[in-house]
Amino acid sequence: MDEKKLPEGLKKQLGYLYTLDFYRKKMDRAGISPRDILSLKDFEGVPFTTHGEFVKEMDRNNPPYGSFFPPGVVRINLTPSGDHLLPIFHTAKDLEFMHQVCHRSLEAAGVTRNDVCAVTFGYHLFIAGLFYQGQIETYGAKVIPLGPGETSRAVDIINRHNVTVLVANPSFALKLASSGMNRIRILFAGGEPLTSVPGYKDRIRQALGQELVIIDSYSMSECIPIARNCAMETGLHIMDEFVYAEIIDPETGKTLENGHIGELVLTHMKKEAQPLLRYRTGDLAELVETPCKCGRYMTMPRGISGRTDEMLKVKGVKLYPSQIKTIIEEHGIGTGFRLTIRSEKGADRLTLTLKDTSGARSKTESLRHALRKATLLNFNEIVFSDRLEEGPRFSDEREMEKRK
Repeated sequence: MDEKKLPEGLKKQLGYLYTLDFYRKKMDRAGISPRDILSLKDFEGVPFTTHGEFVKEMDRNNPPYGSFFPPGVVRINLTPSGDHLLPIFHTAKDLEFMHQVCHRSLEAAGVTRNDVCAVTFGYHLFIAGLFYQGQIETYGAKVIPLGPGETSRAVDIINRHNVTVLVANPSFALKLASSGMNRIRILFAGGEPLTSVPGYKDRIRQALGQELVIIDSYSMSECIPIARNCAMETGLHIMDEFVYAEIIDPETGKTLENGHIGELVLTHMKKEAQPLLRYRTGDLAELVETPCKCGRYMTMPRGISGRTDEMLKVKGVKLYPSQIKTIIEEHGIGTGFRLTIRSEKGADRLTLTLKDTSGARSKTESLRHALRKATLLNFNEIVFSDRLEEGPRFSDEREMEKRK
């Protein structure tokens, strides 16, 4: 894998990025030139870009927005970032290519030119509503720009105009179904965890119909689109003609082999305005190569499983509390838990407290085995309580014990 040749699109993009002041300085400081990057192994030597660096460059006034605002910008979306709104730029070519990439996924989802699609994502400032409307329109299907909220009005419009494809948050789709929405063929979901939540798709199909095709997606305002599943629902496929994805160890920055959980890092394969180069998303995922009938192969089987800023080091092993949440959900023990980490005679001790629901105690040993297999850690105690205290999901008491 390390000696794979650098994809031609990525090679061309590196040449473009080197013309931008921000990336040229980063590569020069690292002693790297695009002409020296011939393999994916070479590419691993290119410096990462962090969100902080990205925002700082956007704050430069000369030229406006640093290196990220070429003359051809035609759209400026805004997205929340801390206490302000961060501009997101697209040129006409960026929008055209973005729509082309999405056409492939619309076709793989089973959308036809005869479908009537309703988009319930926001249109005011933010990117999601126009993103879906643009790709559907250029694909040739019909689209109704509904926007968020107004449940009863949305249900009336969807039913009156025979909408067959819905674009919505999963929770809003359920709300529409409970308010009398007619059955639809395809749901494009986003904005909330879905694939990473065991049983959520089953719950949606119980409300909207067992034949429903559910298309989950993962994107960021800085990079849209990134991944979607197809009608086969084998995982979220990386849209690899648009973005190159890597998984790294969040601590060392070392690239991990497929099948290992780590931080997702993204590079635009073709982007004029505000392009990303080895951008650290802070999101945890794993990549696997699973050839699919739709033609794609690089997949995130469970979507996003957590954030790097929640990482703990226990018994010398990296532990992400989101892993625990996924496992207890898979065992049908709910979603609530409290993890306590203590140190006894220099050894870390893990106590997992779960809500005492019906049948939960009988699953203790299978849960313990699943936790050890997924985290490589032995949970010293798994206890049950009638009530879980409010607050953080985990408590690391080791530092407090050191100060005693």
